[in-house]
Amino acid sequence: MRQKMNHKLILKAVFLTLFLVVAVLLTIWAFPKVMELKDPAVREMYKNEVENMGISGWFIMLGIQAAQVVFAIIPGEPVEVLSGLLFGAIPGLILCLLGIFIGTVIIYYVVKLLGRPFVEFFISQEKLDKLSFLHDTKKLGPLVFLLFFIPGTPKDLLTYIVPLTNLKPLHFFLISTFARIPSIITSTYAGAAIYQENLWGSIIMFAVAGGLAIVGILINKKLMAYLEKRRKKHPHKTKVSK
Repeated sequence: MRQKMNHKLILKAVFLTLFLVVAVLLTIWAFPKVMELKDPAVREMYKNEVENMGISGWFIMLGIQAAQVVFAIIPGEPVEVLSGLLFGAIPGLILCLLGIFIGTVIIYYVVKLLGRPFVEFFISQEKLDKLSFLHDTKKLGPLVFLLFFIPGTPKDLLTYIVPLTNLKPLHFFLISTFARIPSIITSTYAGAAIYQENLWGSIIMFAVAGGLAIVGILINKKLMAYLEKRRKKHPHKTKVSK
């Protein structure tokens, strides 16, 4: 029994080390490439390269989007803008949604395998306590949808924390994917406008995204305050999974 537990601990340690190494390497690789997109010539070059790749270029971008969800240290907005730039607003949106779905499935089963200690390695106890209201299972589905729908909420944290709750896997995958549509579509439209050199279109999309983010942050702040107050009033309803 003890030997079995030791093997499990070793497996967790190896997986966690690989996870961190891949996250750092992906960030180092992706950051300069994102910065290069400021140059119109570079944007055109990337688009031509992807078009010449055919369907494989689409799958590469899909993998990048899924990796962004799994390795949350990589910012999501540049990936979404790039998807819109390379494939257009609606095709880029579909690609992002599929990549998010795949990445969410991966995270869910990794968290289920490695448990709460894995999540605690990336997320502080303070943040976990603030989101402990998620363990009130009576209205968990609608609540998770609302948190993913509102711009400005900590979606990267939620993707790792929700698997610790009793929300059914398929419900979580669908909610965490489709509730993001409003925030994603503004980014893919902005990317498409940038490629078309539609300056006002890109400005309007970024302004809409910024406005939604500000409103979302304000709503999120009030919602979190209400839920925290409710959690303190009914601590027995927010028992945290191990």
